[in-house]
Amino acid sequence: MHGPGETMANRTVKDVSGREWTCVPTLATAAGSAESIGKDVVLNCSTPSVADPILLTVGWQWESMSPNGLARMIAQASPVPR
Repeated sequence: MHGPGETMANRTVKDVSGREWTCVPTLATAAGSAESIGKDVVLNCSTPSVADPILLTVGWQWESMSPNGLARMIAQASPVPR
């Protein structure tokens, strides 16, 4: 459980193209507000080879999602590598 003022963990995953993505939860609610259990989380995922980060909506238990599952979701939402 995360207490007030604590941030959720960042995740770094590799997609099938070998790009390394860093995903950071956006702050959808004010610090110290009610627990976000049951609410979707919006991740801001970025990688050096893609100019604009992608926003990915995931379930509140996204931190326990497998790296492969998260990487697949990122690959579907991201531009095709050039």
